[in-house]
Amino acid sequence: MILWSLVWADGPTVEQIQEAVRLLAPETGGGRVDFRRALSKTAVALGAIRVAATPSPLACGIPLPVTPDAIESLWWNVSLPAPSTPREDALVYALLYEVHDDHRRNHVTADEICTAIRRRGIAPLLLRSGAELTPAETLTARYAASHGYLAWRQRLATMPVPVLLRAVRDDLRPPPGCLAAALTLAVDSGESDTTTAELRTRLAHSAQGGE
Repeated sequence: MILWSLVWADGPTVEQIQEAVRLLAPETGGGRVDFRRALSKTAVALGAIRVAATPSPLACGIPLPVTPDAIESLWWNVSLPAPSTPREDALVYALLYEVHDDHRRNHVTADEICTAIRRRGIAPLLLRSGAELTPAETLTARYAASHGYLAWRQRLATMPVPVLLRAVRDDLRPPPGCLAAALTLAVDSGESDTTTAELRTRLAHSAQGGE
């Protein structure tokens, strides 16, 4: 029989708290305490982004479903708050801002956060966050829609380098930033001197205001 409940936000895992209680108060053992860790909206948002960005190992690259249960499973053995990168912090902020704006209130549920990222994907959040893009991301953000590359929108999967370089080559008016990104990719991936020379020429012409 449950005599009392112990609920906390983020912090140690359920197993860690259970072990601490057993050591400090062994008389509470025997299933008489209900342990439950609640996740803050920041932990839910970070979890949603990580789940969305992770392809399922059993579904040929299809992303895992972003659900409250999936986020609980992700964090089950992790003490919170989990370490995050500056990019993840920017994505979390952008996601929570949009969910708050959608519902016109400060309190949002885990299901509302998951629904928002399932509908939007990660790429729109990244572009709104102001985070710096890699060269491959810069080009994918421009050409993914025309190539029907949904993996970019859903989980920030970039297009293959040869496809990106071909897209720039076929683009009559690529922005200077895209030409610079393509040149960086071409050099880093060991493309031919002809390709890099062409890109350098187009970038220099673009910088001079050429069409």
